[in-house]
Amino acid sequence: MVNQAKMARYRHLVFHILEFLQKHQLYPDEQVLKFKIELLNKTNKSLHHTEDAPQGTELTLSINPDIWEIKKHLTVSDMRNNQTRLMLPKDDVVAHILDYLTDEERLMIEDANNRGLRIRVYDNDTESLHQLTLKKWHSSGSYVFISNWNEQFVIRRNLEAGDLIGLFWNTYASRLHFRVIRRHYDH
Repeated sequence: MVNQAKMARYRHLVFHILEFLQKHQLYPDEQVLKFKIELLNKTNKSLHHTEDAPQGTELTLSINPDIWEIKKHLTVSDMRNNQTRLMLPKDDVVAHILDYLTDEERLMIEDANNRGLRIRVYDNDTESLHQLTLKKWHSSGSYVFISNWNEQFVIRRNLEAGDLIGLFWNTYASRLHFRVIRRHYDH
């Protein structure tokens, strides 16, 4: 039996293979399309026919507009200079980050004797790339971003407690995406 969590990590690769098979007409379009739909039904993605194309000839891939799988209202402790860390919801990290990493990468994050895993973080708002270290705190069981959180995000983006941020893992680029969804004063 196929491990669904492991399969989810490689779903994007399967989609590329299906595109290749369809482009080179190695299988009938109907079979490839059926498998694409089955594959995408397990994600937040969907297939749509374009309006001007004849039925079944051209497909576009659209993504659910709310791609921010991890959302967090920043707390006062997330902003403190002496703590220099962002605490993340445990279940969200497991479902939306760890599932996309290799066993070795997960071990670097979860091993108490390790310093964590450096992760590239793309700031969608400023179109800039940064690095943070993801680590599990065993005392609380929480996951935190450490090293450079205050400098590269709190100070640079002028973040404040109450701001709502969003994160999602980009499987194609193997990096996390960050965005300020709403400022605390925009309520």
